[in-house]
Amino acid sequence: MNKRFILTVIFVFVALINLVGCSSSSDNDLHSESGFITGSLLDAASSNIVATSDSSEYIIPVDSQGRFSASLPAGVYSLSYRAAESNKLVLTNKTIVVANNVTISIVDADLVPQPQVLNVNIPVVNIGSAIIEWETDIESDGYIEYGTNELYGVSSYVSSELSKRHRVQLNSLMANTTYHFRVVASRHNLESTRFFTQDYTFTTSE
Repeated sequence: MNKRFILTVIFVFVALINLVGCSSSSDNDLHSESGFITGSLLDAASSNIVATSDSSEYIIPVDSQGRFSASLPAGVYSLSYRAAESNKLVLTNKTIVVANNVTISIVDADLVPQPQVLNVNIPVVNIGSAIIEWETDIESDGYIEYGTNELYGVSSYVSSELSKRHRVQLNSLMANTTYHFRVVASRHNLESTRFFTQDYTFTTSE
């Protein structure tokens, strides 16, 4: 009777070990799933492809002929490339889904440049209004986010006209109040192309 009991306990113990081992192996396989991305983007030659997911960013070097290849964890990625000289990001209108042991070939993508704000000026500040000007390196649209703290909370109108020089007047401001603002530059108001400046401040007159 005792021998049977001992054998039963040993059998259950071994079964549990095997079950835990299988579960652990399955989890490892899930986390180790990966696929491959290869491609040729001549405009991205000698720069870096940036593959961005919800939680990670992967840098993929591009050779002088625009060719690249890399292994990525399974997931959904948006692509952009980072120019070697200016470190500027230019977005590609391409979203890819990387699956386990699948190779994705990128041979073409619509490039969407991301504007960079070069300088910001506040030429006029009155009791209840202010004028803000900014320049961008390429033609863009954009708007101002502003408020009495860095949470902003108010947006100026969106300028739909593409231009390198921009001018916005903020009205209905409170007197003797410090306002925070930042410039948001974009192309055709596409969310993926938006460039956000640092925080700026001005104080209205009494």
